[in-house]
Amino acid sequence: MRIMTDQAQNLRTLMQLNNSSTRVITVASGKGGVGKSSLALNLGIALSRQGKRPLIIDTDFGFSNIDVMLGVHPQHDLLDVIEGRCTVREAIETGLAGVQFISGGSGVYELLRMPSSQLIEVIDHLAKLEDVADTIIFDTGAGLSEHAVWLNRAAHETILVITPEPTSMVDAYALLKMLRDQGEKPHVSLVVNKVSGVREAQAVAQGFTRIAEKNLCVRIHSLGHITRDMNMSNAIRMQVPILISYPRCTAAVDICTLAQRYLGQPPRIVKRPGVTGFLEYFLARKKAVRES
Repeated sequence: MRIMTDQAQNLRTLMQLNNSSTRVITVASGKGGVGKSSLALNLGIALSRQGKRPLIIDTDFGFSNIDVMLGVHPQHDLLDVIEGRCTVREAIETGLAGVQFISGGSGVYELLRMPSSQLIEVIDHLAKLEDVADTIIFDTGAGLSEHAVWLNRAAHETILVITPEPTSMVDAYALLKMLRDQGEKPHVSLVVNKVSGVREAQAVAQGFTRIAEKNLCVRIHSLGHITRDMNMSNAIRMQVPILISYPRCTAAVDICTLAQRYLGQPPRIVKRPGVTGFLEYFLARKKAVRES
């Protein structure tokens, strides 16, 4: 008990001293197949080219795609870090264009079920990510799975990916509603993928944001769109990101534009800065759930 008390005090001290500028982003969707993982990967590359130090963490439990898209076979994953088989630095893999990522495996799933005393130790290890990255991109699982919802609740901001398909928009709306109903007011940027052009993208974005703001009182910033492009499918088959394999194609240019718009946004003041603040959320929520 004494050890756990000391660990908790150390975490509180760390939070008080935490002035990290590391941003934690989730790339989310209401359903699979909308291009969420492709955006997470290529956004990481685009941010890197703009001088940022991104790290992608693939937490799509059971359907991890980042390593496959890069043609990399990870030696370790987030679960190895959690269970003490490697350090967080040892779990980081480097793919094409120098993009860094960690395969999540079932790591986030285990975090949700971990006793608080052990979770404090894990947070201490994962806080070291702030030394290697200024932007952490979580590729979350699609839909309303427990770990995906918790990640989106804890993140500093969420990039929500939809397509013009009605099912995509309905499921994305359901995700926003769940976050709102659980007491969160998420900071959401919208990306409309697989559109025929600017006109369709604007119509879809305006319709979705209008309904979300009217019915959920959730304000959504439209980050932009990605044009439907066969080169995206070709890049996935080649296991070479589209920003590398087809850098001048329409979709690649759209993604670079998204990255520039993201970086051009004014910095947000967040209550839980840095990786430590993001992970500390899990402790707070676990305690709240236990006491409710």
